[in-house]
Amino acid sequence: MKRTIVWFRRDLRLCDHAPLARAVARGAVIPVFILDRALLHHPETGVARVAFMLDCLRSLDADLRSVGGRLIIRSGDPVAVLPELIRSTQADGIYSYIDYERIYGRVRDARLNQALDAAGMRVRWFEPTAATGALMPYPDYRQLWYREMSEALIPAPPTLEVPEDVVSDGIPTLAELGLLIDQKTIPTGGTQAARKLLQEFLTEKTDRYYWQLSIPSAEATSALSPYIKFGVISVRECFQVAQHQLKGAQDKRVQLSLKQFISRLRWGSGFAQRFRYLPQLELRSLYPICDESGWAFDEAMYAAWQNGETGFPIIDAAARCLQETGGWLSLNFRTRAIYASFLSNLLGIDWRYGALHFMRHLIDGDCPIDHYQWAMQAGVTHCIDKSWTRIYNPEQTAVDRCDPEGLFIQKWVPELAQLKPAELGLPQLAKGYPKPILNYKAARQTRVQQLEQQRQSFRRQRDIVPFLARMPESIVPFGADRFNSEIRWAETDQPAMFPPPLALDDLTLAQSQALRTWLVAHVNVNPRTKPPHSSSGKPPRAKRQPKPKPHPDGTQLNLLLED
Repeated sequence: MKRTIVWFRRDLRLCDHAPLARAVARGAVIPVFILDRALLHHPETGVARVAFMLDCLRSLDADLRSVGGRLIIRSGDPVAVLPELIRSTQADGIYSYIDYERIYGRVRDARLNQALDAAGMRVRWFEPTAATGALMPYPDYRQLWYREMSEALIPAPPTLEVPEDVVSDGIPTLAELGLLIDQKTIPTGGTQAARKLLQEFLTEKTDRYYWQLSIPSAEATSALSPYIKFGVISVRECFQVAQHQLKGAQDKRVQLSLKQFISRLRWGSGFAQRFRYLPQLELRSLYPICDESGWAFDEAMYAAWQNGETGFPIIDAAARCLQETGGWLSLNFRTRAIYASFLSNLLGIDWRYGALHFMRHLIDGDCPIDHYQWAMQAGVTHCIDKSWTRIYNPEQTAVDRCDPEGLFIQKWVPELAQLKPAELGLPQLAKGYPKPILNYKAARQTRVQQLEQQRQSFRRQRDIVPFLARMPESIVPFGADRFNSEIRWAETDQPAMFPPPLALDDLTLAQSQALRTWLVAHVNVNPRTKPPHSSSGKPPRAKRQPKPKPHPDGTQLNLLLED
């Protein structure tokens, strides 16, 4: 009987899994997951995220056993482990999805291709849903995304056979991986848990999701982000379940919320595709001038921002929530954006320090999404045609928009629990609470002037390629100097990557213009000053909303989602 290794990475599921389905159709399957030290001890490794992943592996093993299989666990460098597994199991080759979340993964897979080719072994790479190696304008990609998301789900195999002679290591503990356990509560891993959360979101939150998405205490998000990050549920399944409900929805509030949810699914895929084209975005800003003439660093200020001691309650609440919970449920997009903007736009600290801190704590941390969003909030990407930058006011304006009842701040900053919501923007000498570490208006003005000077060289250029950052000579991950990390893989100068990045210097003008469409906003949004809705943050009643209009915060969300 034919044998095929299926290498699981960020696709820890049975349903809607093309490599697994193809392998089952061929014969026996060897489903393997490799615990890779270079990822487990990366500067951006989040221990809580690893703990969640381990629970997802246990769930995947249980799902495989329910159809007659089991998960094979190995540890080590995949470039050594996989060829040896082919030899020892007499497998015909490897099936796996292409992975381009990180530069490390692309270097690893290029090395694996070389090793397998030298040994006369085979690997078949599968494109993830709504992914492409071709450079196309963003509007064309959007069509591709909807087309592939609408294709039929690939059923989970009803049965599969794993050869009995293939032995497996056990799924280790964090301690066995050399990681220190933190105190974050870890959500239950696995596909069934993800599907339960999806149904709870659709039945309990879609009448308020759109309006309360910016309010962390409302916990209106789907909470699916950790599950999507590790692929325990496919984006296509989430899309199709939401789309099915949208077709039958009569409530205008539900319709608007579901459309927003679907847009956010597309948004995540779009950021991943940007990293497919430009992996250097993991390590640097899109425009070199922004890194060469822009950043200061103050260790004390950085620590105050990390630990929630800035004197700005919404910032400090976000900081403490992130460290305590991993952010996957309460630290929504808007709160993360305000927290991020404070570091880079007001403190003037390199956004990469912020992304590093986020990734070390976020349970749902996903490199393309988090890094691109950090750079966007810092104003150093997605700004070709923009004459303005959204720099969030962290004082009472942020409280009114994101925490109108003060519940989020009072939970995470108990020193201020006795204050009224209208007093939480910038408390005056509250006992036990620090004074503000900066003057917002002065810091904002400094940053606006700096960004305006940086953008003069490239703003509104038809051909942007000459202004874009190339891959740096060193691909050592940012933060390796601050945390003990496994970085030997990065010590080779200009290693090959798979899939290969765009060769920027070889692009034609037409290709450059196609790339440009990925780096601009596709709707025009002007900054607003008035709060978008009442201080309660509650959506209007259905009967008063026959034609609901997006409020400014919602429109700004759409700006990010449509890009």
